[in-house]
Amino acid sequence: MIDTRDKMKIYSTQISADATEAINTCIGSLSNDERLRSEELSDRVRTRYIVSRAFRRQILGKDAEILTEEKGRPYLKGDPFFFSMSHSGDLVVMSVGDNPVGIDIELMKYRSFAKLSEWFFGESISDREAFYRRWTQYEAGLKLAGQTLFSQDVPEPKYIHSEIIGGYMLSIASNYPIALPLVVVPM
Repeated sequence: MIDTRDKMKIYSTQISADATEAINTCIGSLSNDERLRSEELSDRVRTRYIVSRAFRRQILGKDAEILTEEKGRPYLKGDPFFFSMSHSGDLVVMSVGDNPVGIDIELMKYRSFAKLSEWFFGESISDREAFYRRWTQYEAGLKLAGQTLFSQDVPEPKYIHSEIIGGYMLSIASNYPIALPLVVVPM
């Protein structure tokens, strides 16, 4: 297990374009329940699931007992540090630290931002960067609060930081100061 108690760390990994290689490399580090769950998933979703679960175990420790709260937020049994994960495109990111945190990453594709933001946020955002900043901040805040996508009355995080990393928008939410600059450690 990596010691992260001094400050938040952010880790990243890419999902291999070769699904067979990714599955063969990662499947051995999954629990029996995770392996069984992976067999129920379609090819692309299965690969992402296996890689992200193996990545999580690599960082938190092979024997880490990961439980979920009622609304689905994961936590470590008996351990006081916190983590959050997100994936988009071929990238998986994970924040780990000694304070609650939410993380979200999105590949900044082109889409109908104005319509989507009007429907979802009640405001028209037509700029791609502004839309993804708003979207990832919203999702990071949801994860910090342990809420789901359509939750009502989600508390605003005290601190939020966003930045663009290689065509992706990354946002971190916390109720504790976020040390900058963020360092994304590739695994």
